[in-house]
Amino acid sequence: MESKRVATLMMNNIMIVMVLMGYLLVQTSEAKSTSHFKVCYSNCHMVCKSHTTFPKSLFCPFTCLLTCLVPTPPSPSPSYYTTGLTNKIDRTDYFCKLGCATHHCVSLSSLQNPNAEKVATCVDSCSEKCSKENKN
Repeated sequence: MESKRVATLMMNNIMIVMVLMGYLLVQTSEAKSTSHFKVCYSNCHMVCKSHTTFPKSLFCPFTCLLTCLVPTPPSPSPSYYTTGLTNKIDRTDYFCKLGCATHHCVSLSSLQNPNAEKVATCVDSCSEKCSKENKN
């Protein structure tokens, strides 16, 4: 009985990820930073809420924040190709945005109202704040 429940949960999670990834692939060519986040967050929230039951659905805003706040990897510098050195990826900015957005933005969303516009604006302000702080 327990293995059947675990299998069902795993299938639900796989289905959520597949639907979300398929939708994100379509949206990638259309959306830019803020609108990308807003569209991603809104769609993720809808999919997450429809595929999870009550206690777990409370995590949808945070799960969607993690899903949609994906860092873009830096493109390799010309020296990478000429010297063969690997580029060290600095994730400080990403973790700053994630912490700020988790602290300030997730609470703007609820199960009934994802409030994607306000969350996206809040995430943008976190991006600006973190970019300024990490330059110093």
